[in-house]
Amino acid sequence: AEPCYAETLDWMLCDGLAALGRPDGESLYLRLSTRPVDQSPWLAARVRLDAAQLRADVLAGGYRLVEPSSTRDTHVVIASCGAVLPEAVHAAAALEHEGVAATVIDLTSADRLYRQWRQSLRGASATGRHPARGEVHLAALIPPAERRSPIITVHDAASHALAWIGSVFGQRCLPVGVDGFGQSGAVVDVYRSFDMLPDQIVNAALVALE
Repeated sequence: AEPCYAETLDWMLCDGLAALGRPDGESLYLRLSTRPVDQSPWLAARVRLDAAQLRADVLAGGYRLVEPSSTRDTHVVIASCGAVLPEAVHAAAALEHEGVAATVIDLTSADRLYRQWRQSLRGASATGRHPARGEVHLAALIPPAERRSPIITVHDAASHALAWIGSVFGQRCLPVGVDGFGQSGAVVDVYRSFDMLPDQIVNAALVALE
């Protein structure tokens, strides 16, 4: 799991500890950062969303952090997690200024989302039926009206780690992430080298829209 905000970490950690006491439970690996993160986007989502449903979404692997301010003809989905999520939020605001509606999804656990999707595919393969894509949690995160929109995945890890999300509903996906290792420096300089700054994410979104 890779929560960005303090309360999502609290919920994920408590859920992980509870799982250790269940016969079918498993361990939880948390990928965290010491980078200070502005909590205001999370607080805004807490006001907008039902508390019980929000907690269930966080534990299921993700929730809709930022909604577009208005309906527009062009729309993108930005899926991100962890310490780089603030860059995704800033990129969404910049896209709105450019006339592009942007939804930001906080992937609190890409692993839980992937395993649920993979299980649906295995079940379909075993029974010779179409996969039940409407039953996976990503179906709630990306509703039918947004399944023609391109997805930009932003992760301060290997870019291919989230690239599979585009395959769930057949959307164009442009992954942004770390494809080389060994660099050191200030966060802004390292992020710039991997195209993870807000203006670079905006450019990736515009490319995906073409």
